[in-house]
Amino acid sequence: MKDFTVILKSLWHSKTSPLLLVLQIAVTFTIFVNAVYMVMQKHEKVTAPSGVNEQQVFSLFINLQETGEARVAEFEQAVRDIKSLDSVDNAIPVTSVPLSGFGRSVDIGYGPADEDKLTSSGYYGSNYDSLDTLGLQLVAGQWFERSDVSHSFFGARSGGKVLISKALAQTLHPDNWREVLGKTLYVHNEPQQVIGVLDDLKAVWSFWRLFDHAVLSPTFEVRDKVGIMVKAQADTLDQAILDVKDLLLMTPGRQIDKLKPFTQTREESYRTDVAELQTLQLVLVGLLILTMLAIFGQARFAILKRRKQIGTRRALGANQFQVLRYYMLENFIVTLIGVVLGMICAVLVNTQLVSYFGLMPVPADYLTAGAVIILLAGQCAVFQPAWQAARVSPALATRSV
Repeated sequence: MKDFTVILKSLWHSKTSPLLLVLQIAVTFTIFVNAVYMVMQKHEKVTAPSGVNEQQVFSLFINLQETGEARVAEFEQAVRDIKSLDSVDNAIPVTSVPLSGFGRSVDIGYGPADEDKLTSSGYYGSNYDSLDTLGLQLVAGQWFERSDVSHSFFGARSGGKVLISKALAQTLHPDNWREVLGKTLYVHNEPQQVIGVLDDLKAVWSFWRLFDHAVLSPTFEVRDKVGIMVKAQADTLDQAILDVKDLLLMTPGRQIDKLKPFTQTREESYRTDVAELQTLQLVLVGLLILTMLAIFGQARFAILKRRKQIGTRRALGANQFQVLRYYMLENFIVTLIGVVLGMICAVLVNTQLVSYFGLMPVPADYLTAGAVIILLAGQCAVFQPAWQAARVSPALATRSV
């Protein structure tokens, strides 16, 4: 307690340097906490499950050369041929591929009018085998019947059935998402009965704020260029890709586009997010290093100025531990003041981020953890100068300069 009072008087007497350090620590803490929270949110996003069996699935797009109903038969035959390969477990037609960046969104509501719109969602059309092929998890309701499957040249047929992602169900019914089962949703102004809820299925755009909203219809679309997703047998993904490619190219005029494993699709989708994540991590490390260097420099400067005072204390009986403790405590007090000021600034800045960018508020746990990290960093930075101060010889320090 005696050191505490002396330190406060000393800081008040020579307050310019400590004040600048306090302000730097406050600014660092404000940026640090908000950046850490952004890093954790970004990390959670890029590591979140897609809802798809990523290790066994790949996708591709092919052209269809027939017209009308003959085009439907050509598409179905291509899927059957792929499923007949030894290296392939299953295959499905798809309107678009999750995380691929190519697809469409649909308006969702409980009525066809514009004022009935509640939200938007990603949209997929496929067939009965999409549960097995994609490895989807049904958490409520039931799966499609084979008789529900149909085809169209654009969109789902009116009066059909759909499954939706759990995130979309929670948006529609925040208090009890299961209430969506059996209800008629208007998907792109067409009535569809919700028969089931999927645990997780992402839309095609990873940057979209409604990325977790997805609708799956048993109506696959037939156009001049169509998508197929294939589930390979266990440990045969590379071979299955080669087999499917060789099979399809046996048809004259066949074109194959965007043939890639789903792991690559995911990597490409999150490439920008990963780059942002790495940049933020480097910024955080840089902030800590700069703060530690500032603390180190300020402590070293203060010790050099007070060498004679330190020597006097040593001559009067202060041991090395007491000198070390004094400067460690002095730094702790300065850092703590900076952290408290930084907490206030961090809350104010985060409030603005929430208001203008729709971000989530920073939890109190992040403020506490940030404070502990900054305080520990300060103690680590000041230890070497403080140890040097503790080793000052009383005889050397008390000589006339």
